[in-house]
Amino acid sequence: MMKTGVFLDCLRGWALDDALTFLAGQEIHCLEVGTFGERVAFEYRLDELLVDGKQRKQLLTRVEAAGLEITALGCYGNPLHPDAGRAARQQSLFRKTVELAALLGVRTVTEFAGCPGDSEQARFPNWISMLALDDFAQILDWQWSERVLPYWERAAAFAGEHDVKVALELYPGSVVFNPRTLMRLRDAVGPAVGALVDPSHLFWQQIDIPAAVRYLGAAVHRVHLNDSQLKPQNLAVAGVLNPVAGQDWADKTWVHRTIGFGHGLDFWTDFVASVLEAGYAEDLCIEQGDALFKDADGIAKAAELIRSIAPSNEY
Repeated sequence: MMKTGVFLDCLRGWALDDALTFLAGQEIHCLEVGTFGERVAFEYRLDELLVDGKQRKQLLTRVEAAGLEITALGCYGNPLHPDAGRAARQQSLFRKTVELAALLGVRTVTEFAGCPGDSEQARFPNWISMLALDDFAQILDWQWSERVLPYWERAAAFAGEHDVKVALELYPGSVVFNPRTLMRLRDAVGPAVGALVDPSHLFWQQIDIPAAVRYLGAAVHRVHLNDSQLKPQNLAVAGVLNPVAGQDWADKTWVHRTIGFGHGLDFWTDFVASVLEAGYAEDLCIEQGDALFKDADGIAKAAELIRSIAPSNEY
């Protein structure tokens, strides 16, 4: 039985018990909980949870009383930032999140692989998305040899020591943004590192997502249910790479949508089948980021779609 989850931080601003009651009413079974804000699960501080067993027990008791379980902790940020202070803070957050996951009995931590600068003197990240100029290849080689692999070798070992898997979101702007870059890193640092597959960022990269899942196989460590809609009238003049700040929703070339409102039932049915074929046995985690729906409405619509694919979530 594959269960349905929700990224709890999509309901930020709710009281924890109200959020748990709402999610239980939507036949949600699992939670991913962010550790990157001021509060964990809206009410707890990360540093306090690490040292206070009573608070950890209280959190788990409240979640379990609602018929839910925590299956992942998320600490998304840039651990490779060229600003040493920012990188150190994110790396510390990652280690603390792994430690808390181990204490809570949670098996997976989600993160971005990050993006370095282009040299020792860099001040800002430099995402290389193509090799059109000679400089780009040199930068990319430097990033992987001097920043990406040294950090993630240490981070993967740390996670492995705590019996925690790392799921890196395939996220443009990060050095790991598609299946090939994920496998390049995994092959170098080991199986503690795998993919967080979120279709919303793969659609506009024109990736065949079920095929990508089958290619990744056991490297799929986590799945987010998040849709996106391509906007042909804007793509026609701007393309998928459209870094214009401050755009209105109507001007974007693609936008996040609640699942089913960007791509239909046929896609999501095939996607779930590909996840099962890959051997993934964790929850399908709804992530709500659709500006056209209130968070609760989007989550309810997504949960309804998943139930329509497989009644009672029996896959």
